[in-house]
Amino acid sequence: MRQVRVERALERLLASVDRPGDFCAHGRLLAPMPRLEVEGAGALSFPVPETQIKALIAVAERAPYGKGPATVLDRSVRDCWQIDARRVRLSGAGWDDTCGRLLAAAAEGLGCPVERVTAQLYKLLVYEPGGFFAPHRDTEKADGMIATLSVSLPAAGAGGEIVVRHQGRERVIDMAPGEPSELAFAAFYADCEHEVRPLVEGHRLSLVFNLCLRPGDTDTPRTAPDHTQQVKSLAKCLAQWDRGPDAPEKLAWVLEHEYSEAGLSFAALKNRDAAVARLLAAAAEDADCALHAAILHLEEWGAADYDFGDSYWGWDGPDDADARLAEVEDYQQWLDAWSAPDGARPPFGEIALASEERLPVGVFDDVEPDEQHVEEATGNAGATVERTYRRAALVLWPQSRTLQVVAGGGIDAAAAWVAEEVGRGGSGVKERLQTLTSDLIAIWPTDRVFNEKRAERESQGRQRMLRLLRKSGDGQTAARFLREVMSARYDGSENAALARVLDVLDTPAAREFLLDMVGAHLRRRPAALLDLLWRLDERHPAASESPRDALLRDLVRAVLDALSGALPPEPEREEDALAPRSGLPARFTAKVVHQLFALALRRDLADAAATAAEAVAAEPNVVTPQRALPEALVKLHAEPGAAAGSAYAALWRHAADSLLARSADPPVAPNDWAIKTNTGCDCAPCRALRAFCQDPAARVARFPLRKELRRHLHQIIDSQRLDIAHVTERRGRPFVLVCTKNRASHKRRLNEYAEDVSRMQALIGANPAGEQTASCARHVTRLCDAVTASRGS
Repeated sequence: MRQVRVERALERLLASVDRPGDFCAHGRLLAPMPRLEVEGAGALSFPVPETQIKALIAVAERAPYGKGPATVLDRSVRDCWQIDARRVRLSGAGWDDTCGRLLAAAAEGLGCPVERVTAQLYKLLVYEPGGFFAPHRDTEKADGMIATLSVSLPAAGAGGEIVVRHQGRERVIDMAPGEPSELAFAAFYADCEHEVRPLVEGHRLSLVFNLCLRPGDTDTPRTAPDHTQQVKSLAKCLAQWDRGPDAPEKLAWVLEHEYSEAGLSFAALKNRDAAVARLLAAAAEDADCALHAAILHLEEWGAADYDFGDSYWGWDGPDDADARLAEVEDYQQWLDAWSAPDGARPPFGEIALASEERLPVGVFDDVEPDEQHVEEATGNAGATVERTYRRAALVLWPQSRTLQVVAGGGIDAAAAWVAEEVGRGGSGVKERLQTLTSDLIAIWPTDRVFNEKRAERESQGRQRMLRLLRKSGDGQTAARFLREVMSARYDGSENAALARVLDVLDTPAAREFLLDMVGAHLRRRPAALLDLLWRLDERHPAASESPRDALLRDLVRAVLDALSGALPPEPEREEDALAPRSGLPARFTAKVVHQLFALALRRDLADAAATAAEAVAAEPNVVTPQRALPEALVKLHAEPGAAAGSAYAALWRHAADSLLARSADPPVAPNDWAIKTNTGCDCAPCRALRAFCQDPAARVARFPLRKELRRHLHQIIDSQRLDIAHVTERRGRPFVLVCTKNRASHKRRLNEYAEDVSRMQALIGANPAGEQTASCARHVTRLCDAVTASRGS
């Protein structure tokens, strides 16, 4: 069977599904009247006399209507009174039976399972002569709400028909009870457009109920014709799907009714939608296909067309609201908000949908879009129209393609699906896990990721994949994933899972991967890589010369040996040291330094650590000796035996020398207002600025300049961090740039000095021990002197 016949057969079979109910149901019921009491108006008698209707109006409020997220009062749209259900009490010996009969008639007419439908009183409405409600759709006012039931009470009146429209069909329902013991009712799905025509005379009293489905078994049967033959034909059709090389990846059948994302579920599908879902569920199970519900989004755009022919004769100009899409130039279409037949919400994400994967063919032809936006013409480009549609759909694909389909919503979604699949348990789960993880690697994306959200999701996918590999225990597949994916995509977020999955690999495979990681990531991600080694050390503490212990020792040695190459050369110019450059690696933080040398100590690598300490001391712009080193040394001092090592002493002396070079003596306050500067520009404003900076007595200068020259001086002052505050005085022409000298540099230096003294004190408390004490004695004395000097400043 060729694929085109599969699609045609699918559409033909689904189009033939009989409607089990209709979009609305209505009728009349002769029954004992209920006892109806309204707070503030008392008990009603039937038919309700005009005096009681006036009493009801006296305690009622004007009924609003929903406009988007807001609720507004507008009598040109809705003109009636309402009384909240909390103020209405229905009772009486026969009411339960009457209510049950109304509910059964409404549910059966709508094609709903009667045993699962409940009615919740919402409002008592009162219409006066002329009262009406313009065309609108009801919102979902309660959990599980699917429809509205309106019941008219006996009262004198005429007109006020309810008009319900759906899918091009219209039903006009007379709601005037003809007998004192008669109730007229109308039920319609919440997404159907409906209106209340103006009341011609008298009054109309209506009890409005929300019809809701009770939570329950999603397989609860509903009245429907026998589709046995259709299921067999469709299952036979679907069984051929996976054989054609050009077969679409999936197919989406667009539903007739509208459903919200929160309300979309197989249990809440309405009449024909519900019948189609039942048919597809049975056929999909027989043909080994997956079935889900989802929200389909379609956005299309193209040139705007305002030419409507002779019917617009005398029209005085185009209106965006009347613009048409002349021709679709491009579109995008996707599925999200997934729901499974059992009520679960699979984490599939947004999955793109091709036009040939959407059925019925032409389903959006001649359908009004949910939204339309007109972009006005600019330059040589004409006006464009963007239309948006949003509908629910049933989505099918062969089970064998599930992984590829789900991966369309992101590799993290695919990994999450695999985790759910194997989480179900059952026989052969380990073999299935190994197969699925291998398939995941084959489809893992290899393109570079620039989108932050996508990068985060893929990171989550890598972590989930590592957990799956750990669970599978498949060392070969794990090694393949680490080699083909992790080496290039690693960012450190995976360390917890990565440290555990390495236990699955044999020692040679783990060694190859980790040594490659050192070469690839030590320069760019030192913090991430050292964190990984730290986790591995915690999992495999130094002990006897086991294979893992030897591996970690070799790994730490490789990091220490590679350290000098991972640190960049010191910038030649001072401004290069201040400005971050994209070509340089991240700075080595105190945590990185502590972990590196602690690991060297634990793995007995004193010689390699000493060489690494020299490399650290040679690159103060990467490992800051006045900040990162003192903090790292305090942590290292707590490691048993660390303070007695030569590497520790070398790092300690380097930190002490750097702090003393900068802060052995307290900063001296400036004795005049001169500021050192070199603007690098010889324009007149810059010369005036230099003269102001060099003047030891001047504190304020005024520069009348046009806007671009004021901005130029702003940039000079800010880029060189001059001790000058500047504001624009906006009086006269040109405006005046007012510059005022301050002591910002001295204040910054005082703060820096205070921090340096604090770190000197920390170094004194963490001074080297053992044989290294003597080599650092002079530094300890100088540090103590500097701390003492700070107390007298």
